[in-house]
Amino acid sequence: MKSVFARSLFKSYDGINAVDGIDLDVDEGQIFGFLGPNGAGKSTVIKLLTTLIQPTSGKISVLEIDAAKEPLSIRKKIGVVLQQPSYEPTLSVEKSLEKYGMMWDLD
Repeated sequence: MKSVFARSLFKSYDGINAVDGIDLDVDEGQIFGFLGPNGAGKSTVIKLLTTLIQPTSGKISVLEIDAAKEPLSIRKKIGVVLQQPSYEPTLSVEKSLEKYGMMWDLD
């Protein structure tokens, strides 16, 4: 089983590619490291794989769930710990909880 699968993954911002045609296969039980210099697109790829943002084009599946069709199902099955304490540091604690609760379909 593929834990993570991505094909021809692109993400553009204002016509500039942040992610430029990545292919990725991570098998179940495999340990995978994602390294690169600042600005290489690592954070963008993680946001794509966790369905926080949508790709400009390409296909993603996590645990064999299609990210385009069932992003919420993926979010319910994965855990993510980001380097920064908040995805949006300008939000209050209350607003952060509301936003992320909605993203994960929590009451």
